Amino acid sequence: MSAERLLALVCFLLISGCESRSANKEAKEAKKPIEQISDVYRGGAVEEAEKRLRAHLQAEPRDDLAWTLLGHALVDLNRTAEAEAAYAKALEIEPRRIEAITGQGRIFRMHKQYEQAMAAYKRATAIDPSFAQAWSSMMVVSLKRGLYDEAIAHGEKAHALDKNDPTIAANLAIAYHYAGNTTKRDELNLVAQKLGFKSMDWLDKVYAGEIELRD
Repeated sequence: MSAERLLALVCFLLISGCESRSANKEAKEAKKPIEQISDVYRGGAVEEAEKRLRAHLQAEPRDDLAWTLLGHALVDLNRTAEAEAAYAKALEIEPRRIEAITGQGRIFRMHKQYEQAMAAYKRATAIDPSFAQAWSSMMVVSLKRGLYDEAIAHGEKAHALDKNDPTIAANLAIAYHYAGNTTKRDELNLVAQKLGFKSMDWLDKVYAGEIELRD
């Protein structure tokens, strides 16, 4: 898995779990098509998710969430021009779709257009100040630019808003690492591990200098 995807934050609402097995089965069966496709995407079957999304959008062309998820899938497939069009379609339907706005920010970040990326993330937080993933993405941009104090401020904001997101904790650990604060780095590294961050070996390579995230 690439560093870019690890740092990208995708947020979609999942149906709440039910207490009994039968209730869980009913909830699964009751999932909307877009929620089922989101599960496929989260499971890593990106090309299959794209195929299902395009079929879904043939029937539901005004589904802004589907356009947004299609944008995410296309970014993962490195088809950023198509992804930009998908995000634009989502925002044409719903201008406040913050996941599409941060998706645009991710593309800007991939192209090293950091001012445009930061503007997109700030636009998302203006719509929803509690959107932790946007603050985390701002942290990543600041990290890439070598602005460590700014990165830590954005990261602490993100972590305060969502203490259960292992990627936010991992990103914040990296910010403290680059700032030279190994005590806080290790503290956040442990938090990320306890929360189930799946690429601890990748983090170790960042700390060892084998992977460089800064430009």
